[in-house]
Amino acid sequence: EQLDATEFYHFALAAPAQRKSDNAEEQHGAQLFKQAQCAACHVPDLHTADFPGYPALSHQTIHAYTDLLLHDMGKALADNRPDYLATGQEWRTPPLWGIGLAQKVEPRAGFLHDGRARNLLEAVMWHDGEGLNAALAVKNMSVKDRHALVDFLESL
Repeated sequence: EQLDATEFYHFALAAPAQRKSDNAEEQHGAQLFKQAQCAACHVPDLHTADFPGYPALSHQTIHAYTDLLLHDMGKALADNRPDYLATGQEWRTPPLWGIGLAQKVEPRAGFLHDGRARNLLEAVMWHDGEGLNAALAVKNMSVKDRHALVDFLESL
């Protein structure tokens, strides 16, 4: 009974809501996110399947910003520690929902799998392998556009 209650609690947790999404700067940042091809792996929308017993959870759209897949992130992010079938330079795309709250909850929070990135822009710039083109696109953005991109990420 306790396990069932715990399972239901996890199923029914609400996803973090995006904040300030009506702000023009964040909307511009969202466009830049797509233009830089960040959304190729950090897919904005996922859809739940049929969830027998919990119809309210069935066929919902969630904005997780992930494809839940493994990607080769290159040597720059490699820790050379295989994890099951993933090599030491493959990482599952983490959901970005709620990422804008990470350093509000824990000011010393780092980003990426090992916390090496001190801020979101640094995390983007560490992308290598399959994420290299997105990192290069961000690198080539104007300072103003990079700020808009970070503002968007912080709104998630």
